[in-house]
Amino acid sequence: MTDELYKFSEKPSANYLIAGWRRQWSDGGRVSGGLTRYLVEKLDAKRIGELGTTVSNDCYPFQVAGTHDTFRPLAAYQDGLPVKAMYRENYFYDAGNGLIIFRGEEPWFHIEIFGQAFFEAAKELGIKQIAAVEGVNGPVPPDMERRVTCVYSKAEMREELDRYGLQFSSYGSEGRRGPTIAMALVSLAHFEYPDVEMFRLGAMAPMFPFSTSGNDQVGITRDHRSYYDIMRRLRSMFKLDLDLSELLQLGEDECRQLEETLEKISSSNREAKQLIDSVKSDYSFTPYVEPVDLDPVLDQTLEDILRNMPE
Repeated sequence: MTDELYKFSEKPSANYLIAGWRRQWSDGGRVSGGLTRYLVEKLDAKRIGELGTTVSNDCYPFQVAGTHDTFRPLAAYQDGLPVKAMYRENYFYDAGNGLIIFRGEEPWFHIEIFGQAFFEAAKELGIKQIAAVEGVNGPVPPDMERRVTCVYSKAEMREELDRYGLQFSSYGSEGRRGPTIAMALVSLAHFEYPDVEMFRLGAMAPMFPFSTSGNDQVGITRDHRSYYDIMRRLRSMFKLDLDLSELLQLGEDECRQLEETLEKISSSNREAKQLIDSVKSDYSFTPYVEPVDLDPVLDQTLEDILRNMPE
């Protein structure tokens, strides 16, 4: 049964897992599918395993009418002969230093089967904590830090998460609202897998209700600033040795381009200008400053100095 739920070619020593999903509802700014891909490529992560045939066979449709091959399983042929069995891309990658990255496809059916395979695979690797990354689109001032929301699976995680400039979501508490894949897994972890620590970080990527001359919506489709604002939190949480300067530069370039576009729209459309101005004035977020963990000896020395200072 294990091989049907997941399989690994090797099992490195691991502590943390960062998970994202392609082809999913909550992938604004390509945060979920794009950030995990960026990390795999940036860290030269090695594929070490995948969710098994039970997930592939039970959690997805063969096709969805009108979408061509978007949702079909992948296949390969050579000179007319099949060379690879049909498969789904639910892969685990070893990024080194105890970090595992999961890139998956959002399941359509049987979330409980997908969750069982996902959590049992993480347990097999010795994962201590799982972070899922997702994104939503919304009117965000391009030059400002992204709002990052959080849901988490265990009450005792809150004290640590409070250090990271997060807004804790009350999604669904006032009316019927379906969860994202990451939220659903956090709920499963809370109620069905109490030994698992999992949290979901969701960033808001800029998207405005205007269209360009090419009929594209005005925004940032792959928002590297969201990547940056999520990863500087995870870098600190997981003690990752990761240079984020490239993400910051890419994000700043994208933001400048969007600002120029919004300025052009504002200059010729009064109503659009009013909306853009109101976004800037109404937008709120929790600023994040990376916490500094002092050496205990230095921390005690500083405390002694402060205690002995004259009134």
